[in-house]
Amino acid sequence: MGQAHHNSQVHRNGQAGRSSHAGRTSQAIQVSQPLDAGPAGAIPKATNTMAANETAAISTAPVSATPINKVSTLTSARPISPLRERLRRRAVTIAGKDGNLHLARPIDETDAGALIRCYDAMTDRGRWFRMLHHLPHLSEDMARDFCTPDPERDLCIVLEGDGPLEGEILGGARITGDKDGKTAEYSVTLRPEAEGLGLAHKALDVVFEAAREVGYTHIWGTIHSENGPMLQLAHSQHLTVHRAPTDAAQRVSEGDL
Repeated sequence: MGQAHHNSQVHRNGQAGRSSHAGRTSQAIQVSQPLDAGPAGAIPKATNTMAANETAAISTAPVSATPINKVSTLTSARPISPLRERLRRRAVTIAGKDGNLHLARPIDETDAGALIRCYDAMTDRGRWFRMLHHLPHLSEDMARDFCTPDPERDLCIVLEGDGPLEGEILGGARITGDKDGKTAEYSVTLRPEAEGLGLAHKALDVVFEAAREVGYTHIWGTIHSENGPMLQLAHSQHLTVHRAPTDAAQRVSEGDL
């Protein structure tokens, strides 16, 4: 798995390559079914992690909707985008390369336990790429913090598992808004069992559309230079990737929405 890590200084000093997003194909997100109730899941903030063959496995199956059993507490002083409003009430279904459908919903404060298990399921290298430093275990305090994004600036979705992983978190994607109200950091994470199914690309499609609808115009993330799969994912999203000016081991990926 790969990661786009939160590092505002790296980004501020290195906005060399803004790429137009006219080339980005934004898949329509269809949400039509009423709310019921559903399980929990979440991902840590500020990094993206994915499998080596993730970008080669992007499914083109249409996104549909199914009920979930939990209402997100997401509220915001910013205008609520149509997609964010729909995500509050319904689950977006993302189809994997294997044909299985996975529910994507806003993260919930009760997801901390599942988030810790998701993090523990990652490899040591995956955790390093995700956090950009050695962190063998996610504490309960950190997990709770990750599960309560700033409702005025951020949106985090999680992907729910099925089969043997029913009730667990497969991963998810997040946008973290900068104070300027126009720029947002992106991140995406998957546990090993969910890699190679095209889910990272589709999860980013969901949060990028939400970011665009709420008024963000530019997205960015920081990726370790050895994280080839995440760099491939950034290119597949038509993002410009360039060396971070303050750290030779990092790359900044960015582009216009």
